[in-house]
Order: sequence, then structure tokens, then C-alpha cells
Amino acid sequence: MAGWTDALRERLKDGLYSLQNRVGRHDYYYLLFARRFPFNRMGVSPETGIVIEGFPRSANSYAVVAFKLVNPDVPIGHHLHVPIQLIRAVRFHIPAILVLRAPEEAVASFMVFQGSYNADVYIREYIRFHTSLLPYKDHILVASFETITGDMNTVIDALNQRFGTRFKILDDPEKQEETIFHKLQEVNARFFGKAAHKSMYPDASRNAQKALAQRKVLQSPFLVEARNLYSLLNKDAV
Repeated sequence: MAGWTDALRERLKDGLYSLQNRVGRHDYYYLLFARRFPFNRMGVSPETGIVIEGFPRSANSYAVVAFKLVNPDVPIGHHLHVPIQLIRAVRFHIPAILVLRAPEEAVASFMVFQGSYNADVYIREYIRFHTSLLPYKDHILVASFETITGDMNTVIDALNQRFGTRFKILDDPEKQEETIFHKLQEVNARFFGKAAHKSMYPDASRNAQKALAQRKVLQSPFLVEARNLYSLLNKDAV
């Protein structure tokens, strides 16, 4: 009985995410979800100063925390993980970053977060998410997971050059790295407690779960399409 219940719960969670991602390509998302607290604080409006958004588990949290550390007064659209966030940024002429991570890593990590091993579901959503943004890619800055986590100042510099902005960069990246991870731990504890599988920063305790998820991803017939889409976007990424 417990196994049947767990399978049903997993399928329901997968279905709800798929629905959110599909609705999240349109302004309907704002009518249904984004006006509610706390999501209204993360949604994009004409008053938003920057949008930092991407598929889940792609260094969204790291990018937002690092940027906000040195630009605390800039209103950020973030963490709704739906394409309409970036589409609205283009519509309102707001500087925007699409955070991009390879599907093998992003999808596997998100599967662990979701507690699901239905790789096909999440790879298809990875494809839908990024395909929705292809018409807008020339109007947003694509930043790779590796650059964001390794050299956030390169991302901010590229953002300033692309949009003519004057956002501040990190003064001492090596020293401030510790502050960033501390803040990530604080946010993680507030929203997810001690749930290691939902951690916003590296956690060795979930390595076995991620390895299993990655094996599922590598077996998916949709992976080739996801990889091709990633390569198309990543070729112009910082």
C-alpha cells in the first residue's frame, strides 16, 4: 500500500510541475500564481530592476544571492522558474539573465529535489522551458552555471556591457564566497529545514541519489534534444 501511495504522490508532483511549467510560458501564470504572497515579491513588473531566472537547480540561488550582496536595493525578479519571467523582462526592457546548466546536471539535481525518478517528465520540461525562450535569446544575457558559480563578476560585467547598466561587482570574490554560502544555508534552513535533498549548495549526502537520477537521465530518449538545445543557447553564453 505504501509503495502505491508513494508512486501516486510522485506522479501527482510530476504532473503539477508540468502544469506549472506549461502555464508559466504565458501571462496566465501571473493571474493564477504570481500575485500571491510570497511569489508576488519574485514576479516581474515594470518596476523590476533585473531578472535572474532559469530552470531549477541551475545556480539560480547562487546568482541571486551574489548579485544582491553588492546590489541590495535593486528589485529582482527571480525563482519562479517559468519562462514568462524572462519574456516579461524583454517586454519591459529590463536587464535579464538566463541561468543555464547542462540537462544531465540540472535535470538530475531537480529530480532529487522533487523526490522523483521520472526522468522523461523533467527532461521534457527542460526542453519546453528553454524552447520558449529561443525567440528572446538575443535580448537576454545567457550565463552558464560554471561562470555564475566560478566568476560572478564576469556575469555582472557582461550584463553592464549588454544593457548599459552600472550594477556593482563583488569587491573581494574569494572572501565574499563564504558570505554567499552562508546566506544560502540560511535561506535553505528557512524554507527546507534539514532536508539535504533540497539543499541549495553542494551536499555529499545526496550523491547516491543524484547518481541514480543521472543514470535515468542518460537513458531518456529526450536527452539528445535537450543537449542540442543546451548547446544552442550555451554557444553565446558568458
